[in-house]
Amino acid sequence: MAEQRETPKRGPDPTIVAAIIGVAGTIIVTLISVYANRQPPPTPTITPIVVTATSMPTSALPTDTPLPQEPTLTSLPPTDTPAPTETFTPVPPVALGADWPQGCISTLWRAYPAEIVPTDKGNGCWQEPVGKFTADGGGLFIAGNRAQRGTPDLEGLFALMPESGEVTFKVRLRKANGVDFIAGIFTDANLESPAFVLSIPGDGNVSKLRIVQKDNLAGYNTITGTALLDQGDGYSITFNFSEANIGAKVNPFVFVFDSIPIPSLQKWLFIGYKSGEGAYEVDVIVSNFTVK
Repeated sequence: MAEQRETPKRGPDPTIVAAIIGVAGTIIVTLISVYANRQPPPTPTITPIVVTATSMPTSALPTDTPLPQEPTLTSLPPTDTPAPTETFTPVPPVALGADWPQGCISTLWRAYPAEIVPTDKGNGCWQEPVGKFTADGGGLFIAGNRAQRGTPDLEGLFALMPESGEVTFKVRLRKANGVDFIAGIFTDANLESPAFVLSIPGDGNVSKLRIVQKDNLAGYNTITGTALLDQGDGYSITFNFSEANIGAKVNPFVFVFDSIPIPSLQKWLFIGYKSGEGAYEVDVIVSNFTVK
């Protein structure tokens, strides 16, 4: 029997092994070079964001400081446009002589005594009554009464006249019991100043009356006067005055009072009444008032 020869085992080809080792070494050297030269990634720099009022995000950010509330209408600042202001133009007084026909007592009249403080209506007239005086139907009415005794009443209205000229009016006494109608030209709005004073005494009978001149309202002494005169629809009286003299007359040509020297640049007309200490009743109309 023939002896079998073993086929010898062949090992790896040394050439292939050497090639593999060379390739592996090359790869390892390359990797080592790559990792050795690799730079670490840059550290990111965080830039802080400054939030201003104009760059405020629309959505609310969580923060410890609360956001300001929305303004309300009541907290809005006033506008630069000023609100319009109302201006009032004073109304001039109604002219003397034009007031009574309008049912007006002009603010040119000054009440006496000073305790009577009239109210300005804002149309050039006083609020009526002014004391015991009212205006209606073209006339000035004086109406009042007292049922018991008391101190004498003296009440009236003053009006400034021109430096020289004349004033005319008609007076009718409808009732005059225990009271006198008074009219005069004074040098001041003061019954104690120098004056030319006329009086129509009333004793109840108003059909015939006298018109007398008094020295003043304190002594109240009669200087001169008319006889009893029929009153009719009233007596027309004129005061005339200049820088040096004051006089009066009853129209037309009924009686002329002598002028008296009272030098003054100012002339004040007074119209009113004077009572005694007893009960009295007065109802007088003054009309047809003109100043020249």
